Amino acid sequence: MVESENTADNSRLWSTGKTLVCLCAAALLSVKGLAESPKPEAKKPTPPAIAMVLPLGVETGSRQKLTLRGLNVTNATTVRLTGLTPTLTAEIKERGAAPKIDGFESKRVGDQRLEVELSLPANTPAGTNLALVVVSPDGDSKPFPLLVAAAGRLIGEQEPNNGFREAGALDFGKTVRGALETLTDVDVFRCELQAGQTLRAEVVAERLGATLDATLSLYDAQGRLLTSNDDAQGSGRDPLLDFKVPSAGRYLLAVSGVTEKAGATSVYLLTVTTTP
Repeated sequence: MVESENTADNSRLWSTGKTLVCLCAAALLSVKGLAESPKPEAKKPTPPAIAMVLPLGVETGSRQKLTLRGLNVTNATTVRLTGLTPTLTAEIKERGAAPKIDGFESKRVGDQRLEVELSLPANTPAGTNLALVVVSPDGDSKPFPLLVAAAGRLIGEQEPNNGFREAGALDFGKTVRGALETLTDVDVFRCELQAGQTLRAEVVAERLGATLDATLSLYDAQGRLLTSNDDAQGSGRDPLLDFKVPSAGRYLLAVSGVTEKAGATSVYLLTVTTTP
């Protein structure tokens, strides 16, 4: 039987209506799904981080100025010194951008700085038992180790000391604050030793955030290399050497850099001791 024209039209309309209803339902479900999808979480603030503290080391019993280089540190409300009872705080004197260090990314050396002052009691134990923490509305930094020395123990290197003829005298009771500020810079020190003594020389640099990758080399009075060390086991990239002296006389100790990088953060602490 042939359908009437009206019946065919009604069928087409019904089919079209069903299609439109399905499309509308799918659209509504899609909109509902978008509305119910979880909103992205707000980005959490980044807490401060200390990259290094300059100069390396502080002495007890006096007020000292320090520069903290790091990330997100200029929002600091307090700089706290942990490891003492009661806990001490450093006075924030200035804050701002830190000078760029060629060859190093900001996440390594920091792009912000805090200038602070602090005083340590005269009876503060020597060593690295203390740490600095930057406190800010975005959180607290991880504790950063601070090397403490007795009053009068830290001394600056005396330039020029770039060669054997210019070698500076070592004082076995002191720790030298040194720096290799150019690619060709080498710091040389001289000392008089007795046969049978053991010389122990140690550099602390990377362990306190400095960018210097140092090497220690020991020479005799004629400039002949006796021993050297680059990376001591358990000390990261910091060198340590022990040497039993074969004969009495003058010896020369050189601190040099391994990589072709230098600058204001290529600093170190050198401590030399002897035992019978």
